[in-house]
Amino acid sequence: MGSEYSQYLRRLLATVGIITVALSLFLLLWHLAYVLVLIFGGVLFGVFLTGLASPLQAILPLPRWGSVLLVTALFFGLTLLAVLTAGPAIADQMVQLSEQLSGGLNQIQGYLKNQAWGEPLISWAREQWEQAPLSPGKLMGKVTGAFSTIFGAFADLFVMFFIGFYLALHPKPYIQGFLYLFPRDKRERLNEVNLSVYHALKWWLIGRATSMAAVGVLTALGLWLLDMQLVMALALLAGLLSFVPFIGPIAAAIPAVLVGFIDSPTQALYVVIVYFSVQLLESNVLTPYVQTKAVSLPPAVMLSGQMLMGAIFGLQGLALSTPLLVSMIVLVQMLYICDVLGEKVRPLGQ
Repeated sequence: MGSEYSQYLRRLLATVGIITVALSLFLLLWHLAYVLVLIFGGVLFGVFLTGLASPLQAILPLPRWGSVLLVTALFFGLTLLAVLTAGPAIADQMVQLSEQLSGGLNQIQGYLKNQAWGEPLISWAREQWEQAPLSPGKLMGKVTGAFSTIFGAFADLFVMFFIGFYLALHPKPYIQGFLYLFPRDKRERLNEVNLSVYHALKWWLIGRATSMAAVGVLTALGLWLLDMQLVMALALLAGLLSFVPFIGPIAAAIPAVLVGFIDSPTQALYVVIVYFSVQLLESNVLTPYVQTKAVSLPPAVMLSGQMLMGAIFGLQGLALSTPLLVSMIVLVQMLYICDVLGEKVRPLGQ
């Protein structure tokens, strides 16, 4: 009787210990969530640099660090050239856009107030917007003004750049250090998993970059045909925000519709048609073609992941939600479905 009680007590203590450790790890990860998202953003930028440097290294007789340095210099050189050439015009259009958005909102509000159903709609929309998990008040409540927000965003980009740069420059010490945390007989498999995650993220980046460029060009063409103002600024917003599927295109369309509404409700309707047509072409023509090799995710999984990451981690989690999902799916496919269940599955990106 005493031995059975002793065994029961040991099992109980072991269970309590495991639960305590699990909860402690969860709380630690919760408090470090912001840092972990930044680290993952750096890893993603490192994948981007490595993906550009690898084919260059195959063509030119350069060591890995030389090809990474060359790619980094070309990337920032071209970015600086684009900023110097088109930057002033785009910046001027952005200033005009911010001024016209307030005018467009006031005009829409005035139009709705003149309708019998307009005032209840305005009240309902304002209430829903303030209660939304990603409403501006909740997202901006943790910062002290626009300057802090902009400064924090540049600081985050600065940190992610250096993490990605050093990972791409000398990845071996980091990979080996990670593998040394596990038993010897598991390291080869984990290295295969690392490579699979890298390939999945690389092809996801290729597909997203292609989609972003196409959305920007098609949006600019459509708005130019409508003789819209601020075409470059609106097209740039459309291309950049399409980095986040589903939510990004909706956010990009709102300023364009408001600018169009300043001219007339009919112009705003035409702008909606342009954005809807661009997304229709991107979703049904371009994306299926790119995804014959690139990574694709089911829409419901992608949207659910965006809502979850955005609610937990804010804007950074929302922006990086899809590559995070890609990485998690590859890990589940290889470590659980293949290794635990013994099923054969083709990982994403392969």
